[in-house]
Order: sequence, then structure tokens, then C-alpha cells
Amino acid sequence: MNLVLPQGRTGVEIGPLTNPLILKEEGDVLYADHLPTDELRRQYNGHPTLGPAGTDGIHPVDIVLGEGGLSDALGPRGPVDYIVASHVVEHVPNPVRWLREAGDALREGGVFCLIVPDKRFTFDHFRTPTTAGALVAAHLAGLRKPPLATVYEHFARTSPVDAGAIWKGSSVTCKPISGGPTEALSIAAGIAETGASVDVHCAVFTPCSFARILAELIGLDLLPFECAALEPTRPRESEFFVLLRKCTDRAAAERAATVPRLDPSRHDALPRPTWPQRIGLRLPRRWHRAFR
Repeated sequence: MNLVLPQGRTGVEIGPLTNPLILKEEGDVLYADHLPTDELRRQYNGHPTLGPAGTDGIHPVDIVLGEGGLSDALGPRGPVDYIVASHVVEHVPNPVRWLREAGDALREGGVFCLIVPDKRFTFDHFRTPTTAGALVAAHLAGLRKPPLATVYEHFARTSPVDAGAIWKGSSVTCKPISGGPTEALSIAAGIAETGASVDVHCAVFTPCSFARILAELIGLDLLPFECAALEPTRPRESEFFVLLRKCTDRAAAERAATVPRLDPSRHDALPRPTWPQRIGLRLPRRWHRAFR
């Protein structure tokens, strides 16, 4: 974790489960989640991503997040110097509200580090990037659950992909995890009838789409942050990093201008195969150096 220096500071990591990025011995860090430890272990029992330790590896939760957000959950222990959330923002039905609540929990000048999956290299590969309008609408509607449109898209289009192959420029085929549109309609209809909620990726981003949305939301003065850093997805990885700094003494337009203007042709375009691969030629090996 090179964007946050925890030593000598007080902070929160949201949703660390079995793999916290900030360890207790590195600083005064509190682990926060939406359920107490025992309930988390029941919920994730048998989950394939937990590793060999299973639910026993889930770190004890210090703060249970409720309707009042992180600031209320912290109580007298807040405000804090930093917040870390890895692969969390995409699960949040109302990211604007969530980010604003994080701002309430931070000291002025405190930082919020987001690690965000790049949809191009994950099972969201075939989904359309979320728009600023969708996030504004979720905020104005006060959403607490994923909208039905998002539930449908998640189950209709999420598909396992080989990130390594995508980085090499290979094409991938959509093979929906949940059975595609037919199953997605059934799931969405069931949720519409019962009013239940389901954990899905409510928003999907690329580095450029996230940067555009962030600049727009800050410019609208919906978020109390400036952008301290935005590191696009590195080669052969599948996530990008964003560092927000709480800053309420500058105009919204000034803060929005701190968001980097990323070049889509460089940071959002999918990798392409080399020229010989692209046209399917089998060239003599000695020629390959000339096309690198």
C-alpha cells in the first residue's frame, strides 16, 4: 500500500475480510464491514475466494457500518486520517452518498484510497461502463439497494475472462456466469416481486470513465474531495488506484481540475495483438524482431 502511510495515523479499512491492506502492527487501523465478524463468517462460509483458511481467516471487525454511515459508526473515535477501500465502491448502490459519508469521517486533509477493478480485465468485461448520470440518479433517489436495471445487467453479462489473454490482445467470448439474459430476467423479476436485495457490481469503471465521472461529481460540488492521485491500470494487472483528499476550503471547479485528464487511446483502449498475430500470418522467426 504505497498511497497511504499508516504509521502514526488513525485510519479505517473497509471490507478487509481475509486480506487487509493495512495491518494492525503498521498503525492504528480499524476494520469496518457491514456485518459483525460472526455473521460475516456465516455469510462467506464455503466462499471460494477466501483461501485455505476459509472463514477462520476473516479478520475481526471493529466497526459495523449502519444506516448512518462511517462517521456515525466511528462515534468518538472519529474523525480519522485515512480510509482504505479495496474492491468496495463497485458494490455500493449509491456511491455518491457513500463517498460523502467517507468525507464526513475524515479530518480536513485526510485521504481516501480506493482500489477499483478495471472492468476490461474482470468478469465485467462485457458490461457498459457506468455513467455520471446513473450515479447522480442513484444519489437523488437515495438508493439503498441495487436498481433492477443493474441487477439485470450484472446477471446477463458477467462472464469469466482471462485477463492475461486480454493483455496479450486476444479476444474473449461472453459466456455468462448466471445463464445470460433469460436467467437475468428471472432473477430481476423475482427481486421486483419480493423487494429483496442482492450483492452485485452496481457500477463498473475503466480508469478514464472513473476519472471523467469523478471530475464531474466534484465539479458539481457533490463530493468534498480533490484528487491527490489517480494511477491507471498497470500492464498485466486488473485494478487502478485513486487517492482522494478531503478539501473543503477550495472551490468545486478548482478541486475538479485536480483530476487527471487521461488519454482514452492510451489508458482505456484494449491491448492489441502484434501485427503478424492480428492478420494471422506465420512469419519466419527472424522477421519477428522487425515487428516488435
